[in-house]
Amino acid sequence: MKATRLFIVRHGQTAWNTEKVFRGTIDVPLNDQGFAEAAAVAKALAAEPVTFIYSSPLSRAVQTAKPLADIKGIKINEHAGLTDLNFGVWQGHKLDEVKAEYAELFQTWVERPHDCKIPGAETLAQAQIRALDACREIASVHPGQTVMAVSHRVVCKLLVLGLLGLGPDKFWNVQQDTAAINLFVMTSDTAIAFRINDTCHLAELANGRVTADF
Repeated sequence: MKATRLFIVRHGQTAWNTEKVFRGTIDVPLNDQGFAEAAAVAKALAAEPVTFIYSSPLSRAVQTAKPLADIKGIKINEHAGLTDLNFGVWQGHKLDEVKAEYAELFQTWVERPHDCKIPGAETLAQAQIRALDACREIASVHPGQTVMAVSHRVVCKLLVLGLLGLGPDKFWNVQQDTAAINLFVMTSDTAIAFRINDTCHLAELANGRVTADF
């Protein structure tokens, strides 16, 4: 199998990022900063030979993918495997609320995220499996091509870890800022990291580069 160059991009900023609200599968659109970040991603990747674009079905991811899709004149293919982690009962709640109401469980999330079982939520292991399956599927149908996949903070972390051969227990060892770009070159049995959490393209934005891993 010829190698596939896969750009894995985290979506741009939303109001719930700045307010520290758990988003999960709730559909939250980009804010003004997020749209600017999406445009910066497109500018950064415009010279790359991207021939296919995949995105989580959630609007914040699709909106991040759109500027490059418009430049390239290609459609956005929504893929459920790239959807954000379902945070169950934490979705729609602020970080401070979760800390207060689920103190013990939140401490598990901080110290042993791979053991955290939020009511009604996916585990990190479940999300990593379906996200890796999605990326391997994408790579398998686009050998020799360059592809962009737009996803979410948790899923991007899990993908970076998984492609490096690491599990969810290393979740906090990887940072993923809004609109960060990662690049892997994938074959049927290898994945080589070329870029991880690259946000250099955001430095020239009016509001600067945001480096908030939430």
